[in-house]
Amino acid sequence: MGMRFKSAGALSAATAAILFTALAGPAVAASGPTSAVALPLTGFSSIVADSAHHQVFVSGAGADPVAVADFAGQPVSTLSSLDGATALALSQGDGILYAAIGGTDEIAAVNTSTLQEVALYFTGTGHDARHLAVVGHDIWFSYGASGQSGIGVLDPAALTVATTAESTFYNAPVLAASPSAPNVLVAGDSGMSPSVVESFDVSTGAPVPLAKSNPWSQSDGCENLSQLAVTADGAGVVTACGWPYHGSELTLNGMTENATYQTGAYPNSVAVAPANGAIAIGVADASPSVYLFQPGTSNPTGTYQVSGSGVYGLAWNQSGSELFAVSTPSTPSSSTPTLNVIGIS
Repeated sequence: MGMRFKSAGALSAATAAILFTALAGPAVAASGPTSAVALPLTGFSSIVADSAHHQVFVSGAGADPVAVADFAGQPVSTLSSLDGATALALSQGDGILYAAIGGTDEIAAVNTSTLQEVALYFTGTGHDARHLAVVGHDIWFSYGASGQSGIGVLDPAALTVATTAESTFYNAPVLAASPSAPNVLVAGDSGMSPSVVESFDVSTGAPVPLAKSNPWSQSDGCENLSQLAVTADGAGVVTACGWPYHGSELTLNGMTENATYQTGAYPNSVAVAPANGAIAIGVADASPSVYLFQPGTSNPTGTYQVSGSGVYGLAWNQSGSELFAVSTPSTPSSSTPTLNVIGIS
């Protein structure tokens, strides 16, 4: 990680105390979740919340189905038609849940009212989708082995798929999009040090670069990117990176940092509430927590501590009154996830 220390002998006691406090995270009294329920999965990969039907979808690992829970966190169903899903994206307006089915070069579609599969789309040989994002009615996905990554788009209405190789990203990039930023897709190089984040205009059906971050020139440039979330005003994107030990907000039109969100060590999940813009950032630490922020405000307005080794997935309901956080006792790909429901007063 990019931890930048002086030698121990050069630190005064006061400086060392300040440094320890900064790395330990903000001093905010922590609350617990309203409920915490173990899900019938062997691992965790993705979460989305469907406010229209008050249900949460969680994908697991290996051949796991997708688990469905209500907004109280109680299991409702499992979707065996989505066995092996590794990424989820929700088209709220269309009432469709999209799932990338690992190792198949396919994206499945499920009606969120009936929970029945309604379509299965082939993305092309060698274009196994790793991450998904919805822009308008199109489904964008990233694909490719290390050094061979790309971004593709599925148009469900026209039944077409187009792909573009992306030399910027070494791994299949994580993706983010929001109705607050129409025709914009954001991608970031996950797990790399440093990690580049880039915005694209996708109004033409192809990813046209808008702006790219330069983490090499930043003292707090992102390393080991985990997740991205577009802000509710449509002007920025918030990153969750292993370093620095805070969330960073970058402008979509310039990819320059214009806000930081203080969390302490190892931010690795992030979500933005659509209606009120509240930002949630989860960390993986000895005391895994979720920190809540108002847009542009560095210090958290609330902290919620959960069990496990880290918070690996977050999703808000539409209004921002409920937050859903997935934690696991160890590595998320191989340990039973817990769905934590956090009521925001």
